Amino acid sequence: MYRSSRNCLDHREHPRYRLRALVDFEWMDGGVVRKGQGHTRDISSKGMFIYSASEPPVKADLQVEVSLSSVTEANTNFRLSAKALVIRVELSSGTGANHGFAILNKSHLLLRGATPIEDWETGLDIEPN
Repeated sequence: MYRSSRNCLDHREHPRYRLRALVDFEWMDGGVVRKGQGHTRDISSKGMFIYSASEPPVKADLQVEVSLSSVTEANTNFRLSAKALVIRVELSSGTGANHGFAILNKSHLLLRGATPIEDWETGLDIEPN
């Protein structure tokens, strides 16, 4: 599928959108909970790419929370949550270069609000403007 949009990366089956948002994530490593933080490079309904100093291994199951307050000027507590699988890790290619990893959503993205009444599940089928 080819889409044309200023914010959409056009070479994937599902449209990806450039979005720099703060991300918290965790995974199990030998029975120990590991936690990391980073920021998204892009996001789609099927997954996202995260830049982070933490390096969960390929095939790790993650719980991911994306803070939408980091991308809006409005005072909001909205965040996206999902269970995901690490499908690719990209190590930095030089000093000061970012490294990160790609994840595939294993669940629908859940949009969480400031109160439970604001929580709702979405397939996040966003259409480009």
